[in-house]
Amino acid sequence: MTTSQVAREAVIFLLKGGEGLNWYFIETERFEEEKVKQILINSGFDAFIPKKEMYFKKGEFTEITQRLLFPGTVMVCDPESPPQFTQKLNDWLVLKKSGSELIRLESDTYYSLSNKEKACLSQLLDSQRILRFSTGVIRQRELHVLKGPLQGHEKEIQKIKRHQRLATLPVQLCGQTIALIVGLEVIEKIG
Repeated sequence: MTTSQVAREAVIFLLKGGEGLNWYFIETERFEEEKVKQILINSGFDAFIPKKEMYFKKGEFTEITQRLLFPGTVMVCDPESPPQFTQKLNDWLVLKKSGSELIRLESDTYYSLSNKEKACLSQLLDSQRILRFSTGVIRQRELHVLKGPLQGHEKEIQKIKRHQRLATLPVQLCGQTIALIVGLEVIEKIG
């Protein structure tokens, strides 16, 4: 990675709520994520929904679409510590604003990412918080990602479904391993 690429990644990390902000997972009703995100933004929270690019095929027609990276979840960036953020969000939820019933109230604390987990997820997402499609080749049974956020993660990928253009990438989030299903097109297989 060149110096300019490293600097670009650092700027993107900071723009996406890197240093000084915690990233919290807010559980919502499934299929209501966009509505909840907008309600939170309108109430002063820095909310976003991480997405991923996937291929969608219907008959002869194929296109790249966006899907939710974590269905049933909206993420919020906030400088408060987990207990303070939980109090802040729960106080807001008690006001019974329209749409707040779609958010799951946590009595303890909302899940937040560690700095290492946040850095890993930031590296995969672009400035619009989308995990873009990757392209690669397989040479002598080894994956080489040519383009996309999976570059540098080749050894971590557990499974590739070439015909579905999918890969399974395990990541650590909230202290547990989650298998992310991400877009990967293998354009050539040699050997």
